[in-house]
Amino acid sequence: MKLAVVGDTHGKIEKIIKELRLVKPNYLCFTGDYYQDGKKIAKELKLPLFGVTGNCDHSIRGNAEKTVEIEGHKFLIVHGHQYGVKRNLNRLYYRGQELGVNAVLFGHTHVSCCELIEGMWLINPGSPAYPRAGRGSYAVIKAEKFSLEPAILNI
Repeated sequence: MKLAVVGDTHGKIEKIIKELRLVKPNYLCFTGDYYQDGKKIAKELKLPLFGVTGNCDHSIRGNAEKTVEIEGHKFLIVHGHQYGVKRNLNRLYYRGQELGVNAVLFGHTHVSCCELIEGMWLINPGSPAYPRAGRGSYAVIKAEKFSLEPAILNI
């Protein structure tokens, strides 16, 4: 199973749609900021969408945090601003621990990261449209029955 993780698109989705056509994921997780973009990407690629709103989604009513189980793996999806991710990942990590998730998927910083801390992944796909460090990016998680293999991919 392949899970694409995308966020912080801010209205620019052409490149990420092109990329995801090549990757052929089974699911899309959208970490917020321009949640409508997540819906458009999922519709275009005919993918199930699991997503949250971000701090720039003022006019949209939606979940700011969502816990989902996908093929036996439990994920916490948040934008991240509510956990102070620009300072550090401590609060986010503890929230993931509290919920017993395998991975926390978040955005907000526009900087990708992929860290395994005490058996739990913290994954930020960065931004495919407005990166703050280097090139545009997104994440793909390959999941087997007992393992997750995340990767950050550049556009």
